[in-house]
Amino acid sequence: MPMDMHARVGSWEVVGESAVEATLVTEVAELKYYRPLKAKRIDEGFIAESGAPMETATAVDAADGSFNREAMIYEVVLGEDDRVKVDPASIRTNPWRQICALRIKAATGTQYVGTGWFIAPNVLVTAGHCVYMLKEGGWAKSIRVAPGLYGDDVPFNWITATRFASVKGWVHANSRDYDYGVIFLPESETGRRVGNFSVRALPDAALKGVQARISGYPADREQAKFQYYHERPVIGVSETRLDYDHDTYGGQSGSPIWQNTDQTGRIAVGIHTNGSTAGNSGTRISPPVLANLIVWIEENTSEQ
Repeated sequence: MPMDMHARVGSWEVVGESAVEATLVTEVAELKYYRPLKAKRIDEGFIAESGAPMETATAVDAADGSFNREAMIYEVVLGEDDRVKVDPASIRTNPWRQICALRIKAATGTQYVGTGWFIAPNVLVTAGHCVYMLKEGGWAKSIRVAPGLYGDDVPFNWITATRFASVKGWVHANSRDYDYGVIFLPESETGRRVGNFSVRALPDAALKGVQARISGYPADREQAKFQYYHERPVIGVSETRLDYDHDTYGGQSGSPIWQNTDQTGRIAVGIHTNGSTAGNSGTRISPPVLANLIVWIEENTSEQ
């Protein structure tokens, strides 16, 4: 049976997070997106708070902040570019308005773009490398969030977040198998207005070969100010990853991977994180991932 977002889980350890002083992020002329290197697999686990002593990562150094390293290609357009721009009439409707443009300020001050999406009124899911960047000083200093951004039109305003969370498998070892995290917003009003994705952990048979959409804010299109999506079947499934040949680009890291079903409606099943000329891939929403998302929602919503 698939595990549902609304299912309860038992008691869990404290999930780690970052809390830093808020700083407004200004637009930058050259858009950058963070591109980690591939690292070995490690157990997922939980992490301590970011201010606590951190163990030394034993995996390959998995993060690189250079935008100009041509040898590294992450999130690519495969063959002809089939991405579709979300039109201005649709951007204020679901699910498009539940998908957010991110302006990320790293601890070093370097600025990046990314994508996130609502799973609760004040909780967004994104890629782990959007909230924790090893070679950029660790936790992001701040992330500005714009739901449904459309060019210079910001229908739901910019929200600055300074609290983030991820898991040990990403923060301690930067393993691609656990490249996911969350952004905690300081308010819930916007999230209540736009709504959120339903999230489920589906079995292999309900994923492989099934049509899925990915939508986010690519850096190669109009300064990552417009949302683009692509729909194709998922071509490969593992315990922790989904593989596909959707066209994507840097800046779409953190985008939702979702299905439209007759039985359950729209459900998110993964988080887009990376790719190569052979194909793109994302973190699968497995039962452990879903359980962590539920914990983060319950702990954060209880505070507001």
